[in-house]
Amino acid sequence: MANRGTAQAAAKTAGVLPFAPVASTPTPSSLTAGFFQKSPKVQNQYYEDTAFQRAFALYLPDQNRSSISSDLSNFGTTVLQQNTLNWLADAETHQPRLETWDVWGQRQDQLVTSEGWRNLQGLGISEGIVAIAYENEQLEYTRLHQFLKYHLWTGSCAYVTCPSAMTDGAARLLSRHTINESPSLDKEVFQAAYDHLTSRDLAKAWTSGQWMTERAGGSDVRNTETLAIYSPISKSEALSTGIDGMPLGPWLINGFKWFSSAIDADMAILLAKTPDGEISAFYAPTRRTVPQKIEAEDSSLITTELNGITIHRLKSKLGTRSVPTAELSLTNTRAYLLGTPGQGIKEISTVLNITRIHNAVTACGLWGRGLAISRAFARVRSVRGKMLMEVPAHVRTMANEHVQYRASMLLTYFVAALLGVSEQPLSRPSRSSHSPASPAASLVPDGPAAVLLLRLLTPVLKALTAKSAIAGLAECMESLGGVGYLDSSSPVDIGTNIARLYRDANALSIWEGTTDVMADDTIRVLKGKAGAEVLEVLEKWIDAAFRRWESSSNRMCTDWHITVTECWRRWVTDIRGGKSEVLVLRGREIMEDLGWIVSAVLLVEDAMRDGDEVAGEVVRRWVFKRKGVREAEACGWEDCVEWDRKIVFGGRDKLSARL
Repeated sequence: MANRGTAQAAAKTAGVLPFAPVASTPTPSSLTAGFFQKSPKVQNQYYEDTAFQRAFALYLPDQNRSSISSDLSNFGTTVLQQNTLNWLADAETHQPRLETWDVWGQRQDQLVTSEGWRNLQGLGISEGIVAIAYENEQLEYTRLHQFLKYHLWTGSCAYVTCPSAMTDGAARLLSRHTINESPSLDKEVFQAAYDHLTSRDLAKAWTSGQWMTERAGGSDVRNTETLAIYSPISKSEALSTGIDGMPLGPWLINGFKWFSSAIDADMAILLAKTPDGEISAFYAPTRRTVPQKIEAEDSSLITTELNGITIHRLKSKLGTRSVPTAELSLTNTRAYLLGTPGQGIKEISTVLNITRIHNAVTACGLWGRGLAISRAFARVRSVRGKMLMEVPAHVRTMANEHVQYRASMLLTYFVAALLGVSEQPLSRPSRSSHSPASPAASLVPDGPAAVLLLRLLTPVLKALTAKSAIAGLAECMESLGGVGYLDSSSPVDIGTNIARLYRDANALSIWEGTTDVMADDTIRVLKGKAGAEVLEVLEKWIDAAFRRWESSSNRMCTDWHITVTECWRRWVTDIRGGKSEVLVLRGREIMEDLGWIVSAVLLVEDAMRDGDEVAGEVVRRWVFKRKGVREAEACGWEDCVEWDRKIVFGGRDKLSARL
């Protein structure tokens, strides 16, 4: 076994983040080069998340990269500071608990969360993990700023990103009901809630839950048993308000929510059936004031209670253990209707489109942290007189994972860019005026095309990144041997605990729809009312890329072009000619093929952007794997070993071992 202290210190300090200071005063050029870390064993080495850096450069114009670099760099330091890791360890060690009764035998349903969880929640809020998206400083690139920062956060945050995702989705949904409508009480209530959800002020900020899952329904919300009845508030009830002083809603909600996460939230978006049997969406504050106490002069003395909510028990889960998840019953819970009755699924889709992208960014963030720990360990772990980074077979496995990770990263941030454009179509002309040469200008389409691509690719992204991250983190865990299997939550070990990352990642393929549900959703988009239009937009986007490749002087483009074109033509022919029931049966295959094609386009575009030789090799491997060609058959074993090293560690470390 390697010296424990040396390996541990190196892994903790070397490369667990793609963004950290490289100088006392960071500059955009130094940030894009990587970051500098020292350890007792490894001196003057750069440890990079190249995939992060390339996504950063591919999708953001120079002006935007410069304006957000300091924020990312500073936060990159924050997430690895010892006090942050101490909070993480505390959240993992002291998991949420439910105190159902007080000492007098009165039902109280008091949820107790750890100080670490609350501090991490506060850090994420104050850093704008949700607020950035609504402060809109980067216009159409705002979502990229938000999610790049979010990526850094995932490995250290004890999954407070779960309520962040739901808060973001709720904010976007409520924002739709605060514009272009006549003044009303509902609009005033929604605006107040929106202001809370998008605030960085800890005294004001809220988080939101999202309550859809029921015992009979699961992913099929059509089986929702929760009922909503319109019942305006009586004079006596009007004495009770939400915790922000706003009136409670005119709808009464009754039912049972079987899997409700982040129940410490201040509000929730939920689904319920109205008397006509149609599913509608509702906004409900989770707490309300107690009428007898509302006249207290000191607002801190005002007593509150749950808004008709009973917490039956907390869920025992494989991972995400810090997140308080529970079974809830709703008894005359006061709520507001969102939108038109019977349009609940349409309303909630606004939330799902946001949270599924959060899901993908979380997958990449956890996976990226695991790969960084694996790289750091390979630099200090000695086996038979060699460091692991000098063992070609070990580096080969790591290289395969890094290729898949880079494809996932480029796909994730492409969809994030689509989201940014779709939310702010009016800001679009600004791109050509301030950065005409931006690669993103040719990659991310405008207005309606962006919306259609976003709708198609969101379920594809969510499904594929989740599965890839789970498998990838299993490899990362294995790469550390027995140490990787240890699941320690001590402050000393928490930062390098890949087992924690792995068990948390397993929620990603289930939450917000399983892989088969995502595959079914993909087919519904392709064969639905807008299916022909979606395919037309996708085809135009891919054909535009093909034309760029044809005009390129890069000789490798020919091989890439042929293979990707063949796969694309075969895929689109299948979709156009296939019956829906047959395509649904092949849903996973179709979804995976589409993900491969779009990722291939993005990898080629990235390689062509600056002619980077490693980026070109990543494309070659992505394409050759599809063709079933082994790397050695294309370039020779010794060359492959050298490329493996460059893909994993970059060009700074020399590999002495040869086959």
